[in-house]
Amino acid sequence: SEDESKDVDAFLSSCAASGEAAYAAAEAVLERLQARASRAAARRLLGAVRRRFDAGQEHCFLTFHFRDVVVDPHPQGFQQSTKLTMMEIPSIFTPVDWSFAFYEGLNQHQDSTSRDKTYAELGCGNGWISIALAEKLSPLKVYGLDINPRAIKIAWINLYLNALDDNGLPVYDREGKTLLDRVEFHESDLLSYCIDNKIELDCIVGCIPQILNPNPEAISKIMTENSSEKFLYSLSNYCALQGFFEDQFGLGLIARAVEEGRAVIKPMGIMIFNIGGRPGQGVCERLFLRRGFHISKLWQTKIMQAADTDISALVEIEQNSPHPFEFFMDLVGDQSVSARTAQAYMKSGGRVSHALSVYSCQLHKPIQVKKLFEILKDGFNEISSSLDLSFDNDSVAAEKMAFLVYLASFLKENKSNPCEPPFGCLNFRNLVAEFMKSYYNIPSTSDNVAVFPSRAVAIEISLRLFSPALAIVDEHLTRHLPKQWLTSSAIEGRADCDRAKDTVLVIEVPRQSDLLIELIRKLKPQVVVTGMAKFEAITSAALVNILSATRDVGS
Repeated sequence: SEDESKDVDAFLSSCAASGEAAYAAAEAVLERLQARASRAAARRLLGAVRRRFDAGQEHCFLTFHFRDVVVDPHPQGFQQSTKLTMMEIPSIFTPVDWSFAFYEGLNQHQDSTSRDKTYAELGCGNGWISIALAEKLSPLKVYGLDINPRAIKIAWINLYLNALDDNGLPVYDREGKTLLDRVEFHESDLLSYCIDNKIELDCIVGCIPQILNPNPEAISKIMTENSSEKFLYSLSNYCALQGFFEDQFGLGLIARAVEEGRAVIKPMGIMIFNIGGRPGQGVCERLFLRRGFHISKLWQTKIMQAADTDISALVEIEQNSPHPFEFFMDLVGDQSVSARTAQAYMKSGGRVSHALSVYSCQLHKPIQVKKLFEILKDGFNEISSSLDLSFDNDSVAAEKMAFLVYLASFLKENKSNPCEPPFGCLNFRNLVAEFMKSYYNIPSTSDNVAVFPSRAVAIEISLRLFSPALAIVDEHLTRHLPKQWLTSSAIEGRADCDRAKDTVLVIEVPRQSDLLIELIRKLKPQVVVTGMAKFEAITSAALVNILSATRDVGS
């Protein structure tokens, strides 16, 4: 109609000035969509705008700083054929290969009970994955979350575009609901919206940037709707340092998402992330395992490295660590090249790809893991970040987790802990003394027993403490002693020789008791350190003879 054409002309005129003007015009349309009285008319306007540029969306983008695209989220052969209409503006990342590959991976996760479940998508951008999930799975709710405030506004517009038809009428599903009943979009730094509103989730999915921003100052900017288009767009390409070990691989933001997700995911909930294989599969998988998750790989493919992404941060990481990243020249071959080689190849006009994997992860011992980190969240950040909950043996995982929960509870309830004596736990020393008395008939008390972290530490500390002119040590126990102690200096006149500070003259001796006793009598050492051969440990005779020999020479 003529009125409709005038409305379209007015909208396009307001968009033509700049990207900022186009966003302001889109905001005005969103306000009309959110008001029930003007919702249908606003949706009809968007339909008319799309029809105006059915065959020229690229021209629309260049001239009016926005475009409508049709996204087909379903894999080939999927029985549903619903396609999504999406608006895009310059300050929001557009759907590219990796996001479609991620959604294809999501489709590998079969969930027959999704109707009563709550989902969250991290880094939702223009909202197409959140909307596609709601359209396909009919869940209770999908929360689309993004730190880019403009992305959230455009995502809401896209929700209305697909929840209403071109006449502005609601599109109902089999349950009599529309997408407006199932999807919400909120500005959120990762899961902060869900954490602040105490929303528990059944499933968390995310396409999250994995390359450190080559311009650290850009990340420090305050996030507002008035930020530049270039800065807001970069949020979809780059991430900042997050203070995690995984930062060195560009995975810090995903690591933080996993840790935040651990707090809001339900015990049997699932998190699904796409991870570029640039750091290598082992590094990617360990990110989840050490945080108490078991994982499965839903999907893996290769995708082209985005030409507008600067990988210089990865090159710098390679220069400062022994860890190479994995890129591939084009999409063929399995021989990887480093980030430095990939960067040089890209600069010369070559195309570079990397692996993309979609991982599903679920808490291994959900009740215990959640309880453990709930206890540690206040005041125990260093302990929390250093825990490694990847257990080689699943059969002992439950026992270890129960102990960690108990220990964390103890630390929280007891701000100050009594220190054991320097020689070790008194009760344990009493047990050792009783053992020696009962089984070897050697009278001893706890004062004769010291506890050390290891035998090697015990030997070295004892020798440093006594600082003998000569010590003889069982040849099986000298491996970890300082090399300068194992000297061949002449024994004669050793009392007069000048010894370097902290140096002990050590002679290696055999373990067999009769040979050891002979050396004790000849060399007259101040300290004797020995073990016992198995056949001699059956009775106390060998030990008694050694003690007698040392007493005779004053050792």
